[in-house]
Amino acid sequence: MPTNKLLRPLAGMAIAASLLMPAASTAASKYPSMPIRFVIGFSPGGSTDIIGRILAKKMSDILGQPIVVENRAGADSLIATQFVAQAQNDGYTLLVASGSHSINPTLYPDSKVDPVKDFAPIGLIGSSPNFLVVHPSVPAKSAAELIALAKADPGKYNSATSASTTFLATELFKKMAGINTTSIPYKGAGPATLALLAGEVQYSITSLTGMLTHVQSGKARALAVTGAQRSPLAPDVPTINEESVPGYVASTWYGMFAPAGTSADILRRLSDSLHEAMDDPEVRKQLEGQGMQLKKDTPEEFSDFVSKDTAKWAQVIRDSNAQAAR
Repeated sequence: MPTNKLLRPLAGMAIAASLLMPAASTAASKYPSMPIRFVIGFSPGGSTDIIGRILAKKMSDILGQPIVVENRAGADSLIATQFVAQAQNDGYTLLVASGSHSINPTLYPDSKVDPVKDFAPIGLIGSSPNFLVVHPSVPAKSAAELIALAKADPGKYNSATSASTTFLATELFKKMAGINTTSIPYKGAGPATLALLAGEVQYSITSLTGMLTHVQSGKARALAVTGAQRSPLAPDVPTINEESVPGYVASTWYGMFAPAGTSADILRRLSDSLHEAMDDPEVRKQLEGQGMQLKKDTPEEFSDFVSKDTAKWAQVIRDSNAQAAR
């Protein structure tokens, strides 16, 4: 009898625990049961915004819930990043991020946001190379010729930069090419493009899709692309890596994150739906039209990628004293 009395409370606890476990499992299995937010750290119309909206439409169909795109622009996407890092980890507030995600923690150390620890990776979407372009008044017809001009006349040439991605892509190019030029920051890709077209600066590393029409019209000259491979949108333009600076790669990547602590079941559902959306022929066509080179990976592979990318740009920032420059 005494033994039975001791066992009764334990049996009650076991029953209570067994009742709670199915509830948690059921909550995850019913996901999603309400609208989802895609938070984007840039203004409407930019590359990250366009990519997010393309995916939101298709993933909404797949998941059976509306997906609302919410632009929280400012501080080079840090406002959006901080917002999602502090959001409920229930799978209803997600971040569509660009390469700034792994750059900003070193460039802006006061932000106190860790690109790996504060987020649960859903998946890499892909990457988009930038153009290395010059104003038509610059006599260079290739990246190698631009480098030769800059070396022959140190300090003469200026470049336009905007987001941290293009700013550091330029700093990496300068370092690896061994040239001394001045990076002039502009508040957005639009003003930076206008500065190049007006001849206020001599060259720029900038969005391929944003500059393509100006290259085609002759208002700017494309010397190279910054990706590991040539872009299908400009197949005749060589990469910097193959043409002049071996090992140089500085594409802008795009990916999707949830807040840290999001359940594995929800992350798997989101990752599967992201990949399903990327497999859709119309979605693929639209994303590739933005200059994207698509790449599907697992959340674990994406986490490893972000860790390595963060370390890469942290070294560039330290080597170039870029933090002080910004």
